[in-house]
Amino acid sequence: MAAVVRASYASGAGPALSNAETGAKYNREETLAGATTPIAVPLATGTAFSWPKVFRLEVTTIDAATSISNFRHRISAATGTGLKLWFKDDAAVYTQVAAVAAADSGTNDSTPATYTAAPTADAVYDAASYSAGTTGGKGDYIRYALGVSNLYVGGAGSAIALPSLVFTYDEV
Repeated sequence: MAAVVRASYASGAGPALSNAETGAKYNREETLAGATTPIAVPLATGTAFSWPKVFRLEVTTIDAATSISNFRHRISAATGTGLKLWFKDDAAVYTQVAAVAAADSGTNDSTPATYTAAPTADAVYDAASYSAGTTGGKGDYIRYALGVSNLYVGGAGSAIALPSLVFTYDEV
């Protein structure tokens, strides 16, 4: 029998892990799908950033004979004009998010400090091996943030299409 692993969203001081497989809504609050503080499209040249979303792989059904390793991530396609997804590996130590990824910038498509553009091909973010013999979070936390620049012309609303985050791993 194989272990069951899901992508989980980490929030709060604990952190609390919750199922992220139904999607995340990028905004300016520490929630998975909140809609009370949207990211405004800059009216002049510039980029506005979201509150980062922190994810971690979580074993939900154990298999004591199984290990999982080589955690990889990517986005399923390139983002649209004026939208950029950024990530950073937070290692295995959780740090609660306290603010947007970076102060709004006066430059279109700017990169928040310490972040890297989200890859469209698999990229390893944690090569270690972890037992799937216990439930709970495994390996590194990974933080994603959205930048919305003045170049975005798709219009306002909560139904802005972004590529999916894809997490994969090896199981032996």
